[in-house]
Amino acid sequence: MTYFFIKQECSMNWTERLKEEFLSGWKPFEVAWVVIFLAAQIIAYVLMPDSPLGMISGIAGILCVVFVSKGKISNYFFGLIFAYTYFYVSWGSNFLGEMNTALYVYIPSQFIGYFMWKQNMQNDDGGESVIAKALTPKGWAILLVSVAIGTLCFVQALKAAGGSSTTLDGLTTIITVAAQLLMILRYREQWLLWIVLNVLSILLWQGQPAMYLMYSAYLLNSLYGYYNWTKLVKVESH
Repeated sequence: MTYFFIKQECSMNWTERLKEEFLSGWKPFEVAWVVIFLAAQIIAYVLMPDSPLGMISGIAGILCVVFVSKGKISNYFFGLIFAYTYFYVSWGSNFLGEMNTALYVYIPSQFIGYFMWKQNMQNDDGGESVIAKALTPKGWAILLVSVAIGTLCFVQALKAAGGSSTTLDGLTTIITVAAQLLMILRYREQWLLWIVLNVLSILLWQGQPAMYLMYSAYLLNSLYGYYNWTKLVKVESH
């Protein structure tokens, strides 16, 4: 009997934690934003059913970035779904840079990021959010030099492998790696890289409505993410 009550209490605690993680701290415009873009993904697929995986990837990706912008650790659950589906969508389009990014960056990052964030959470706005940091001038210099050198080297590798849109594909891949690293390390400036990446990715995926809509949603979310993480940095500094 005692075991039953302990088990029931643990189950209730997990239920409350999940409710807090997924449902707490939402503003009305955030809810409206998510509903509108998820509906747009579904409608785009119904009108132009290019790829079921593309639609799934788009939906999971939107949910992932929204939860990242709110600093919620549950983003990594949706990120894992996005990473696996995005790998196959990129493979089908022969975007070798994007494909390798999904396989060697997105997928491992979901596991690494979860454990990195788990140790650095704070109570904020009715729920838990990550403790954010800001880059120093030295950090910015290292970041920009690394992106420039990495892009030059990776574009040459893509050309040798016979990839499509190698310059754009290579640039977006290196920016993705840098932004993902900043995200794992909890730096606010990841959002500035995501903004650049989303603009370039809209150009890269213009032929596929689901991917085009997904990156358009990402762009708007990146602007909000930078704003919200700036507040998280201020909360942490106090």
